[in-house]
Amino acid sequence: MTAEIRQFETHPGPGHMATPQLRTLVVCDIADSTALVERMGDQNAANIIRKHDRLARALVEQHRGREIDKTDGFLLMFERPIQAAAFALDYQRGLKHMSAAEGVVVRARVGIHMGDVVIWENASDDVSRGAKPIEVEGLVKPVAARLAQLARPQQILMSSAAAGIAHRAEGELGAKAAERVHWKTHGRYRFKGLPEAIEVVEVGEDEVAPLHAPKSVRTAKRILPWWRRPLTLMAEAAMLLIAVGVTTWFLLQSPPTLAFAARDWVVVGNLHNLTGDKLYDQSVDSALRISLEQSQYVNVLPELSVQQTLQRMELDPDKTDVNRAIGAQVALREGVRALILPTVADVGGRVRVTAEVIDPNTQATVYSVSADGIGAQSVLPSLDSVSKQLRGKLGEALAMVSKQSQPLAQVATPDLNALKAYSLGERAYDTADFKDAEAYLTEALRIDSHFALAHVALAKIFTAEDLPAKAIQEIQAAQTDRARLTTRDALYVEAMAATYVAPKQSLEKWRLLASVYPDFFSGLNEYAYFLWEYANRYTQAIPYLEQALSRKNPHTAGTSYLLGALYTEAGQYRDALHEFAQSVAGGLHTQNGYYASAYAAQRKFKEAAMVLKRGKLSGTNSFDISVSSICIAMALDQGDLRETKAILKSAQAQAASLGPRFVGRYEGIGLSLHALDGTPIKEQAAALTNYIDREQKVLANARLADRAELKFQIVLAAYLAAHASDVKLAKDALASAGKASNEDTPVLDNLRNVAQAEIARASGNPQKAIAILKPLLDGSELYITHAALMDADADAHDEDSAMDELRWLLSHRGQAYMEFNIEQMLAPFNVATADIAARRVAGKYSVKGL
Repeated sequence: MTAEIRQFETHPGPGHMATPQLRTLVVCDIADSTALVERMGDQNAANIIRKHDRLARALVEQHRGREIDKTDGFLLMFERPIQAAAFALDYQRGLKHMSAAEGVVVRARVGIHMGDVVIWENASDDVSRGAKPIEVEGLVKPVAARLAQLARPQQILMSSAAAGIAHRAEGELGAKAAERVHWKTHGRYRFKGLPEAIEVVEVGEDEVAPLHAPKSVRTAKRILPWWRRPLTLMAEAAMLLIAVGVTTWFLLQSPPTLAFAARDWVVVGNLHNLTGDKLYDQSVDSALRISLEQSQYVNVLPELSVQQTLQRMELDPDKTDVNRAIGAQVALREGVRALILPTVADVGGRVRVTAEVIDPNTQATVYSVSADGIGAQSVLPSLDSVSKQLRGKLGEALAMVSKQSQPLAQVATPDLNALKAYSLGERAYDTADFKDAEAYLTEALRIDSHFALAHVALAKIFTAEDLPAKAIQEIQAAQTDRARLTTRDALYVEAMAATYVAPKQSLEKWRLLASVYPDFFSGLNEYAYFLWEYANRYTQAIPYLEQALSRKNPHTAGTSYLLGALYTEAGQYRDALHEFAQSVAGGLHTQNGYYASAYAAQRKFKEAAMVLKRGKLSGTNSFDISVSSICIAMALDQGDLRETKAILKSAQAQAASLGPRFVGRYEGIGLSLHALDGTPIKEQAAALTNYIDREQKVLANARLADRAELKFQIVLAAYLAAHASDVKLAKDALASAGKASNEDTPVLDNLRNVAQAEIARASGNPQKAIAILKPLLDGSELYITHAALMDADADAHDEDSAMDELRWLLSHRGQAYMEFNIEQMLAPFNVATADIAARRVAGKYSVKGL
C-alpha cells in the first residue's frame, strides 16, 4: 500500500471517516476514589494511585492492549475479548494484593464490551497541545462505561457478545487459571441512552469477585421476569393479556412479539438434524432461505455474509455451527433483528420441520412454528408451511404472504438431492471455485433438468468466465422454466437476458429490480454497472453502489472497486482512492487498472505504477488484456512514445489469440492515435479502409453477444475517417454499422451521432455538426463528444465556445481515463485529447509529436 493511501486511511480528511474496526474496549474505574483522597490526603492518595496506574499499565502491556484515555481509571483497547478478560482478572487480583501490601483498600469496577469502533491518530501538533495520541469512538465506548458504572466494586461485567467469545477461548487463560474463573449470567439490563437491553455476564475468581448480580442503578435497570415482579405489575400483565386476546379474536392474527419491521433482516442458522439422514443437511436450511427470500418484507442475511462475520469473530466458518449462541452473536454484530433456527426430527414416524425465532439480545425463543408429514417428500411442503407461518409471525400481512409465496417444489426443485447439490454449488461459487461450482450445479440439473435456479447460477459462472454463448444458453433455459423461479429471480433473469439482446431495455429491467428489491445487492450492483457500461450514466449509478455498501452485502469489495471507478470518472479522486483501498482490504485482487487510473488522472504516475505493480492476473486472458488500454493511455500521458508503442504492439499480439473482437479493439486504438499524431491523411485513410472492410465481414457473421462492440469499432472508424477528411469512407462505414436498433447501447448511439457530426464538419457544415452535438450534452455524453464539438466550434470561428470545450476536456481527465465506452477502448484517444487541450490552453497549438 502506498504512503498516500496509508495516510488517507489513518488521517481521514473532512467528510471521511476511518474504516470501522472490531475491537474490545475496557473501562476501569476506581470505586469511591473521592472518599479515598479524603481519607488518606492528597499526597498519600496520589502515591497509591500512581502504584495503581503502574500496575494497570504493566498488565495492559502484558496482555497486548493499548491505553486510550486516563481519568480515575482507564479506557483501554484490546484486539480480542479474551485478552480484555485476562487483563481484568489479573487487574482485580493485583489490586487485592496491592491493597493488602499497602494496608489500604483499593477496589475497581470494570466494564467490557466488543464491537465496531472508529480509530484515528491525532496530528502531532494537536498532541503537543494536549490532545490524546489516539482517539476511539463508537457505541462500544458508552456501553463499556455503563457496564463499569453498573458493576459492584471488584466486579468485572461483560456484555454477552464479548463474554460469549471470551468464554470459548477460556483455555488461553491457562489450565490453573481457568479452574478459578467463573462465568455468571446476571440477566438483561436496560441502560440509559441505549436503545436495546443488554445481557450482562460477570467473569471473576473465587475470593476476588462478588459473583452476585449488580443492583439497578440510575443509569441501568434490571429487567426482571414477570413472575418476579410486584403483584400490581402481574395484574397489569394479566389485563394486557386479556386485551391482546380480545384483539386477536377480532383480527385473527397475533401481532409479532419481536420488534420486527418491513425490510428488517434475519439470520438463518445451521440445521439441527435429529433424523440421522444426511440428505437434509444443507438442503433444508438452503430451502428455507429460498422460501423466505420470496418476501419483500423479510430480508435474509446471505450465507457468505454469515461466513465473513464468523471470520471476523476469529472462528473457522467450515467448523463453526451457527447455533443459538453463535447465531445470536452474528445477528448482533450485523444489526440483524432475529435468528431463525431450523430443526428436522423424526417424531412418531413423521418428519417434523420446526423453526424457532430467537431474539439475539437474550438468546431466548420468541416463538416457534412447525409442520410435519410422512417421509422425505413431505419436507418441502412442510418448509412452505413453516415459512408462511414465520412471515406472518414477523408481521407481514397474510394477504402479501399468499400473494408472494410459491411452493418450494415450484420455485426451486422437488428433489432434496438436487437442492443439496445446488447449495454446494452456491458455496463453491461464493469462494470463486468455479470448477467445483459448475460440477455441483450440473449435477443438480442432472437430477432435475428443470431446476431453473441452477441454470441461473451457471449463467453467472459463465458470465464471470467471459463465456457469453454459454451464459445465454443457461439464461434461455432458465427462461423456459420461468414458472420455476421466484418473482425476484424471474426479474433478475429477464434483465440478464436483455443485456445480451436489448441493452437499452435491460436498463429499465435492472431499474425495476433495484426499486422493487432495494436490499437485493446483486440487483443494485448490476444496475449500477450497466448504467455505466451501456449509458455512461455514472452519476446516476453512484447512489445505487453507495446503497449496496452494506455490511450485510458479502461482496462489498467488488462494490467498492466499481464505486472507485465511477468516482474516478466523476473526478472525485479522494473518494475513489478510499473505495479502491477498501476493496483491497476486503480481499479483492485485480490488475488494478481502475485503481491506477485514479492516480494517473491526477498525473501521479509514480503512485499509479506502484498500484499496477501490485495487481494480479485473473487467469482469464479475455479479462487480463483489458488493462492494456489504461496502460497505453498512461504511457502516452507521460509522453513515452516508445512504451506506448510497445504496450500497444503486445496487446495486439495477445488479441490475435482471442478473436476478431479483440483484434478490432486494439487495432482501433492504434488508428485513433494516428488521428492525433500527425500520421499523413492518405496513410490514415488506407489503414481505415482495410480496417473497416475486415470489421464489416466480422460483423456479418458475429454472434449476438459481440455485435455491440463490433458496431462500436466500425462507428469509431467512421468518425476517424471523417476526421481524416474522407467523407465517403466515413458515410459507407456508418451505413454498414446499420441504423439504431434494440441491440445497440446508448453509448453506441452517442458515438453514432458524433460520427454524423464529424461527417457534417468535414463536409464544410460545422453549424450542423454543432446542432447534432449540443443536444447530447446531458452529463452522460462520451468524452469524444466534446472533442468533436471543440473542432466544430473552431471551424465555425466561435473561439470562445471552442475554448470552453478545451477547458472542459482539460478538467475531466477522470472521465478521459475511466469512461467505459468499450473496455476503455477510447482511453488513449481521450487522454491524448486532454493533453492537446492542456497545450492549447497554454497557447501551444501544435498537436504533432504526441
